Amino acid sequence: MKPYERIRHLRKNILHLTLDEFSREINLSRSNLGNIETGRISLTERVLSDICRTFHASPDWILEGAGPMFLETDAPLDAKIKKLYDELNEDSKKCLYGYMQRLLEEQDAV
Repeated sequence: MKPYERIRHLRKNILHLTLDEFSREINLSRSNLGNIETGRISLTERVLSDICRTFHASPDWILEGAGPMFLETDAPLDAKIKKLYDELNEDSKKCLYGYMQRLLEEQDAV
């Protein structure tokens, strides 16, 4: 698999994002991302860096297919949740905390 194929695999099969969603996350036009994913244009260092930073993907995995797909043990969804949480004010964080406790209680009851 080539780097552009791994990017498409990551976007489509792992993260389940559309071209629009993925390109918006990394501040790239949809058409440029499509051209990268088909190998029409080369992957730049900036785009690689943005993908790795945004989705915690390993550059070694993208470029060489070596090592784990993700840099951290956190899944991409965990990173998105943390990013949203960091944007909440203190009252909203308290509300979310209570909601999460109730979810855990319901989960344990099942």
